[in-house]
Amino acid sequence: MRAERSNGPAGLHAFPPRILLAAVFILLTAFAFAAPAYPELTGRVVDQANVVPEAERATLQKKLKDLEDKSGIQLVVATIRSLEGGDIETYANGLFRYWKLGEAKKNNGVLFLVAPSERKMRIEVGYGLEGTLTDALSKIILATAVAPKFKAGDYGAGIERGVDGIIEVLSGDAAEWVKRRGRSLPPSTRSSLSSSSRCSSSSSS
Repeated sequence: MRAERSNGPAGLHAFPPRILLAAVFILLTAFAFAAPAYPELTGRVVDQANVVPEAERATLQKKLKDLEDKSGIQLVVATIRSLEGGDIETYANGLFRYWKLGEAKKNNGVLFLVAPSERKMRIEVGYGLEGTLTDALSKIILATAVAPKFKAGDYGAGIERGVDGIIEVLSGDAAEWVKRRGRSLPPSTRSSLSSSSRCSSSSSS
């Protein structure tokens, strides 16, 4: 008795080509909608949400350039119009990778991300700097330096103060921020700081 010759996997031949093409199209569309539309890296300050006044933007760019020239650390500030229904942790991590911040061998990039519409902010840190700009210190900066300015509606000043704090810590001058830890934060925040082990931090303004 002759064996039947198979032209391919039986499972695929069970479906008409039109159905297979439709399924592929649906999957590709789903992936397209799932991926956030990240802004392009156009400079050290990417103000998509348009909340940073021109004068403060120029000041920020100079500070960020000076940091990179002295240390090689690439610190970028980004404001976005919307998180597109996602959470800021996932968005920040994806944007950090999309922009490929920092030197590849040192992994020394830092992203300060602000989403004004959702009242969220986050500091995303490359693994090469996680021992310096720790999650605990990042939360202190966001809670005590940035949040008060944001609540007053002054995003430009809040971002600048946050950048100053980040640069101070990265430059080895973290004493003031270490003092603030546990001194000026509510018990719930102190608890989260002591138990956290991540190298990035987020907060609500």
